[in-house]
Amino acid sequence: MQKRMFESTRKSREKGIAYVLVTIFMFAMVPIIGLAIDGGFAFVIRTRLSAAADAAALAAGRSVNLANTVAAADAQATTAATAFFNANFPSGYLNTNTLASTRVITPTFTVNTDSSGNPTGVLTISMFVSVQGPTYFMKIFGIPYITVNNTGTATRRNLVMELVLDKSASMCDGSTCRDTAVGTIPPSINAASTSCEAMVYSTIQFLQYFSPYDYLGEISFDYTVYDDYTASTNYWEAGAAGMSKSIANINCGNNTNTTAALYKAWQDIRTVNQKLAQNVIVLFTDGVPNAVNATFPVRYQVDSRYSSGQGCTTANGFSSSTVSGGCSGTCFDTSGTTLCTGSLTVAGGSSFKAPTKCAGGTGCAGSSGSGGLPVCTTTSGLTVSGVISQESGFNVNGGTRGGPYKMFSTDATPTVPSGCPGSADGTSFTSQTVAYIPNSDYFGNSFINVTSSSGATVTSPWFQWLYQVNNQCAPAGTPITSGNSNCKNLGGPWTSYPTTGAGADHNTFTSGPYSGFLRPDLPNSIGVASMTSATNMAYTIRADATYNPLIHTVYLQGNGSDPVDPSFLQIVSNQSTIQPVIYDPTAATYANPYYQKNQPTGIWAPTASTLQLTAMFQEIAASLLRISQ
Repeated sequence: MQKRMFESTRKSREKGIAYVLVTIFMFAMVPIIGLAIDGGFAFVIRTRLSAAADAAALAAGRSVNLANTVAAADAQATTAATAFFNANFPSGYLNTNTLASTRVITPTFTVNTDSSGNPTGVLTISMFVSVQGPTYFMKIFGIPYITVNNTGTATRRNLVMELVLDKSASMCDGSTCRDTAVGTIPPSINAASTSCEAMVYSTIQFLQYFSPYDYLGEISFDYTVYDDYTASTNYWEAGAAGMSKSIANINCGNNTNTTAALYKAWQDIRTVNQKLAQNVIVLFTDGVPNAVNATFPVRYQVDSRYSSGQGCTTANGFSSSTVSGGCSGTCFDTSGTTLCTGSLTVAGGSSFKAPTKCAGGTGCAGSSGSGGLPVCTTTSGLTVSGVISQESGFNVNGGTRGGPYKMFSTDATPTVPSGCPGSADGTSFTSQTVAYIPNSDYFGNSFINVTSSSGATVTSPWFQWLYQVNNQCAPAGTPITSGNSNCKNLGGPWTSYPTTGAGADHNTFTSGPYSGFLRPDLPNSIGVASMTSATNMAYTIRADATYNPLIHTVYLQGNGSDPVDPSFLQIVSNQSTIQPVIYDPTAATYANPYYQKNQPTGIWAPTASTLQLTAMFQEIAASLLRISQ
C-alpha cells in the first residue's frame, strides 16, 4: 500500500516537472522559432538587397564618366547609385524602416593593381547597402527591427585611348586651315568650316564622354608624327595642362604619315601598360597615306628613272614656264633623250604630260656614265633613315616628292650624305640620292605583301595600283566638305590602264640594278608603299595579344584633290565586309579578303560632311562606354 502511494506521488512529481520543463522550453523555443521566422523574412530582404546593390554598382560604374575629377566622378557615381538603389528597393519596401538614417548606401572605388602595384586597367565598384527589416516575433522581446545588409560589385574596364589626328594639307580649304586662331578652341562649326577646323572642334567635344579614371593621349601627324599629349588621366584639365589645348594648337599642312602615327599610338598604349583596360586607337584621316618610313640605300649606280624635273606644270599640271602644247626645259620624253613637246592622252580622257627620264641635257648636268641622273660618289653602302613623301599630284606623269623628313618630332633631322646629289629639295633627293624603296619599312612592315583572311601572305592589293584613274562622283545632293569636289579618283589596278604612264614602268623598276624594287622617283609608288605598310602596321597592332588594341577609324571623305581608296580604312579597322564609299554608291558590298576573325573589329565611321563629324565621334564614344559585371 505504501509502495503504491509512493509510486503515485513520484508520478505526480514527474508530471509536474514535465510541465515545468515544457513551460521553460516553450519560453526558450518561442524566441528561437520567432528568430527563425524573422530570420527567414530577413533572408528575403537580403536577397532583394543583393539585386538592388548590383544595380546600384552598375549604375555607379556607368556614371564615373562625364566628370572632370576623380572626386567629382565618385560623387556623381554615388548619386547615381543611390538613385538606382532607391528605385529598386524603395523606402518602406517589405516593411523596412522608412527613416533615411537607417538606409546605408556606400560605394567604394578601387583601381585594381598587379603584384607590383601597377594599375591593371580595371576599376572595381563595391556597393555596401544596409536597411532595417521588420520583426514579428522578436518584437515581443523589444526588438522591432533587425539590420540586413548585402554587397554588390561591378567592374569597369578603364579606357586607354590614343587619338591619332591627320593634320595634312588636304585638311585645308585652299590657303585656309583654321577659321579660328590656332590655339583657340572653336566655339562651333558650320557648313563652310574647313576639315581642319571641324576635326579640332569635334575631337574636343569627344573628350567630354570619358572618365577621369581613363587615360587619354593625342597624336597628330603630317609627314612627321607629333606626340602632342602623353596619355594621362588629367586630360580634362583646363589650359596648357589639358588635351583640349593640345588639340586646339593643331594647324594643318604637309603630308600623311599614317604608318608612323599608328606605330606611335601603339607604343604609347604599351607605355601606359594596362593590360586589362580597353586599349583603343581612334584614327581620324581624310585621305590615303603618302609617306614612306624607311632606311633608304643611297644610289651609286646609273639607271633609267624619272628626273627631278618631272612634273613641270600649269593648268594642265605644268609650271608657269610651260607654253601651251609644250613643257619646261627640265622635262624629258619617254625615250629619255629629248625634251617633251606635247601632252599624252590617257584612258579616261585625262591629258597628262609625258613621263620624264633623264639621259643628258637640261637638268642632267653632272651625269656619270652613259646617260642617267648623277649618283652618289661617296663610299658605297651608305643609307638615309627618314621619310619621303608624295607631295602634290599622284599622277604618274607629274607631282612632286619630298624628303628626307623626320619620322617623329623628337628625331634628328635626316641629312644627305656628302657626295650625293639631290640635297636641295625632296624631288631631287628621291630622284637622285635614293636608290630604291626597300621591301620593308623602318618598323618592319612589308611594302610588298599583306596577310589574307586565311592567314596566307599575299601580294598587297596596292602593289600594282594606279591612283589617278577611275573617277567617280557622289550622288547629287550629297553634303561635301566646303571647298572640295564631289568627284574623286578611286584608283584601280594598273593592268586595267595599260596606256597610262610609261607602260611597263609601273610601281617597280623593271630593269637595271634596282629591278623589282619600288621606285622612289614616282609619286604613285610612294602612295602604294604607304598604303601597304599602314595596313600591315594595323595588322601588327591588332595582333598584340597582351594589350588587345582596337582600332576605330573616322574618315572624312572628299578633301583636297587627293584620291580616295574605297577599302583602306575598312581593312585597317578590320571590317568583315567592304562597303561602297559615297563616290561609288552602286558598287556591291563584298567580303573583306584581309579580314582577321581572331582580331578585334573596330568601327569605320565615314562621312563627307564636316557637320557630321561630331556624330561620328559620338558613335565611337557610345561603343566605348561599356560596363561588365
